[in-house]
Amino acid sequence: MLKGVFFTIKESTDSENSRTCRVALNASHPIFQAHFAGYPIMPGACVVQLIKELASDYLGQSFFIYAVKNMKFLQVINPIETPELSVRLTFTKYIKDCVSGSTLQDENCISVSSILSDNEIIFSKSTIMLKNR
Repeated sequence: MLKGVFFTIKESTDSENSRTCRVALNASHPIFQAHFAGYPIMPGACVVQLIKELASDYLGQSFFIYAVKNMKFLQVINPIETPELSVRLTFTKYIKDCVSGSTLQDENCISVSSILSDNEIIFSKSTIMLKNR
């Protein structure tokens, strides 16, 4: 939904159970015009969607967001000041259910830990649980 219009992947590097992407943000996208005019800031929902789309791209599957285990916003992402971001994703297949604490032995479930950064600045850290559609 956002890939190709809100952000584009400039490059990516894969290793076992992880991917690091360099993404370019489209500062002229209407989302940034509305959030906020004159001082664009990337909405948290767009951060989550970006992570989901990058995970789907890496794994070649469509997912829905099952749970957001934790989400820390450490700095605002202004696409004018920071037009490109590094996104590091780490994938874990078998996860603990955030509600019951039981282990889900379901290959359709995956936990994605992410760090969005640029050089020394870390913008956000999160762990998002995705389930295959």
